[in-house]
Amino acid sequence: MDNKPNSSEQTDTINLSELFYVLLSRILTIICVTVVCGAVAFAYSRFFVSPEYTAGCTLCVLNRNNENSLTSSDIAASNALVKDYEILAGSHAVIEQVIADLNLQYDPADPNKATYTYAQLKSEIHVSVPSDSRMLVVSIQDKNPNNAKKLADALADVLVRAINSKMKTEASIIDYAVVPTSPSAPNVKKNTVIGAAIGFLIVCGIIVLRFITDDTIKTDTDVEKYLRLPVLGTIPLDENEAPKRKRSEYRADMKKAKRLYFGKGDK
Repeated sequence: MDNKPNSSEQTDTINLSELFYVLLSRILTIICVTVVCGAVAFAYSRFFVSPEYTAGCTLCVLNRNNENSLTSSDIAASNALVKDYEILAGSHAVIEQVIADLNLQYDPADPNKATYTYAQLKSEIHVSVPSDSRMLVVSIQDKNPNNAKKLADALADVLVRAINSKMKTEASIIDYAVVPTSPSAPNVKKNTVIGAAIGFLIVCGIIVLRFITDDTIKTDTDVEKYLRLPVLGTIPLDENEAPKRKRSEYRADMKKAKRLYFGKGDK
């Protein structure tokens, strides 16, 4: 009776320690690919992406039911309405008013003048709300630091007027924007780290995939492990010969031998 399981019943398991040593043996390749990907991300962020500058204004918003006093319910209502102010900052009414106040419409007579459309200006607006705070930080991210400051100040003025008139809420400007001296984007360090991490994951993934899909017999240990056969001896091969064969080829040869000598084989 043949106790060797059929090839369909054999399952190959991943040896984690063997996988670790495979990765360790490719450590130079992993390091090189990681460094190259990080360098590419650095070069792209440093030399091919235009720097952008961020200028922001700080606003205070407060819902006051009683003109003579301020209650805890007023503060809670103000916190709940801050999300509405974020939507209001990106509305057509506010942005179009900013464009009108700064005369940013396109003028055929002055093609060199800085112009903005609603979509362009809205994409530059960023509104953040500190946690558990009545403060509203309205910022503009632009390629020109001076334009970023002007747009942020104008947006803050228009937004305060809109909040006070349309939402019946008290709002005021705490700090106007200052001209930024250093770019806020791109984040070269962050992009470099991300690029290096992506390169590391890709090269490790390729090595692991090749390890998992490799079904060749390399050593006598593999014969015992995958074919469940004892090794009686080994014959050294010439350096020019290819000693590696796929497990499926070994199993096919075993089936042929069984049919030849015993008249049967695995089905």
